[in-house]
Amino acid sequence: MPEKDAPGTVSRVLSKMEEGLAGLKAGREPVRVVTHYDADGLCAAGILSRALLRANRPFHTTIVHQIDAPLIETLSRQSYPWTVFCDLGSGALDLVEGLRSRAVIIDHHRPLRESRQALQLNCHLWGIDGTFDACASTLALMAAVSLDEANWDLAGIACAGAIGDRQHWPAWRGLNAEIMASAERMGHLRTRRGLVIDGPNLLSALSENNEPFFRGVSGNPEGARALIEAAGLSPQATVKELDESELGALASLLVLNLLRGGTSEEYARGVMVDRTWVSGFDTDANELAAVVNACGRLGLEDTGLAVCLGGREAMEEARSARRRYRAEITKGMLGLEARGITRKKHLQYFYAESAQMAGAFAALVMNYLFPGERPTVALAREGQSMKVSARGTRPLVARGLDLAKACREAATGSGGDGGGHTIASGATVPLGSEMAFLDALDAAVGKQLAGGAG
Repeated sequence: MPEKDAPGTVSRVLSKMEEGLAGLKAGREPVRVVTHYDADGLCAAGILSRALLRANRPFHTTIVHQIDAPLIETLSRQSYPWTVFCDLGSGALDLVEGLRSRAVIIDHHRPLRESRQALQLNCHLWGIDGTFDACASTLALMAAVSLDEANWDLAGIACAGAIGDRQHWPAWRGLNAEIMASAERMGHLRTRRGLVIDGPNLLSALSENNEPFFRGVSGNPEGARALIEAAGLSPQATVKELDESELGALASLLVLNLLRGGTSEEYARGVMVDRTWVSGFDTDANELAAVVNACGRLGLEDTGLAVCLGGREAMEEARSARRRYRAEITKGMLGLEARGITRKKHLQYFYAESAQMAGAFAALVMNYLFPGERPTVALAREGQSMKVSARGTRPLVARGLDLAKACREAATGSGGDGGGHTIASGATVPLGSEMAFLDALDAAVGKQLAGGAG
């Protein structure tokens, strides 16, 4: 059996999943799947939905931005015997425990506490880091495999979900690494080294690309043309046509562009990445992650889920959504480049127009536009609340940064709530309280980086 050949962490997690999901596997009752709208959440739900379809099990998948009281009331009225939460739930135990159905939580965010009412299949409870070593999609894959070993062929979707959560960078670790290696041995994944950019030709690939964000090139066709020609290449050539020396020449100029803009050497090396071909999809995991993420951010969550379910028409719609998403991100980045960013003592922040894109902007701004030693915070108004997305770096986490804790404490003091991961977190605070929140967050981050409890 495949999992018995896998290293220890995979076997250990499968054992936990088999034990926890034994009752669900044995029954035939309908299942309600509730998932987060980002790439990891959609991929996790895609894996579980396909596993339930294969098992001829009735189910209903719902995509949400957060767990709140109205959602729990709706779920309770519908009275599904089983409710499975993906990529959320561990931070909302008080609400989840109010469900009248059996609740299962498949999550990689740090849990607030253990629960007697809900079954938490959370990697942190098993000593596995949910920020870097496991995500909702890889945990969902383990849950699906515990139901049927044939579901190993869904590993490509798990790979895409983990890439969407940037857990592949700079290299796979922990449970993720073992899953990818096992899936590749089974023939479900195939990895090769290649440029991070993609598109119909080099001019399009470079000028439309925004991760990495190349100053003077991203969103600037003439700047992209100049860089390509400086590498001795034709703007109409495709990435696949490049030989090893041509690839090296272009990659060198792209790395130099990033370094000159202040990007760290670690992120500049991200010009070259592992591109993992996914069996059952006419694409690699990098593009699959990108199109699903774009769907989630543009309010096309159903299309993103349909892509994970294998819909070919959905993939074309999702690729179109990705082009629109890229254009919006590039426009926003160029605007931020012109306007600048506000710096506090220990963090930097800016305002974004869209709450759904704020996290993407925060990561790009921190790594490529205004890189430095400060975590980056994006704020976006949503109704009578201010949504906050905060991003850090691995070196900052190594120095003691814990954005989940800092955001939770600062938000609570401002009448809101927050949480997430050490490196990436968020919060929601009442409109008008954002400056008090930023002051409290700045103080908490400063204390963490100085070696205090935070």
